[in-house]
Amino acid sequence: MSDINHLVRLYRGEEEFLRYSSFELSSPKYLLETAKSLLNTIPPFLGGCALLSAVWADELKTKFNIPAIVVAGHLSILGKRLFECKSNIPTPNAENQFSDQSWDGHCWIEIDGFIGDLSIFRSAYNLNFPNIFTEYIKTNFGLGRGALITPYNEIPCGIEYEAKYILTDNQIHGLAGGLWNLVASGKLFMP
Repeated sequence: MSDINHLVRLYRGEEEFLRYSSFELSSPKYLLETAKSLLNTIPPFLGGCALLSAVWADELKTKFNIPAIVVAGHLSILGKRLFECKSNIPTPNAENQFSDQSWDGHCWIEIDGFIGDLSIFRSAYNLNFPNIFTEYIKTNFGLGRGALITPYNEIPCGIEYEAKYILTDNQIHGLAGGLWNLVASGKLFMP
């Protein structure tokens, strides 16, 4: 947890760090409620961890005043790194500007010792070739799961999240706005 606190202070500033670190989540029900709503609203697509995490954090903040943070970092399954985060997500520097920079990390949310990942199951279920990720998820969770929401100290054995960056409000709003535009336009699809 201390690494997260350091990263929150570094990327979000002292005020956001104090708000984040002092917040107590009375119940994960708001995490569950927003996760279910988003998964029912947004069609499945690959590569959506940053978009889904940004929308989720934004919904939690807007609807319930929960200061969830979006974390970017590495994701490993059974010791094999599936997503390696070498840099933070590009930040838009002008309204309605698009970035063509590539990024290959993983994103999730964290709040008061809980971790939430809306894309882990969708990604694993929709890979159409033999791989350790899909096999691990199907063996340990089965089919039809929606979101991984768990206390950080209870992350299932074999899954490792390694925080590297915390997203700013500009990054979150850019990603969330982009996802809602894709949903509204009907342009989300599985490759």
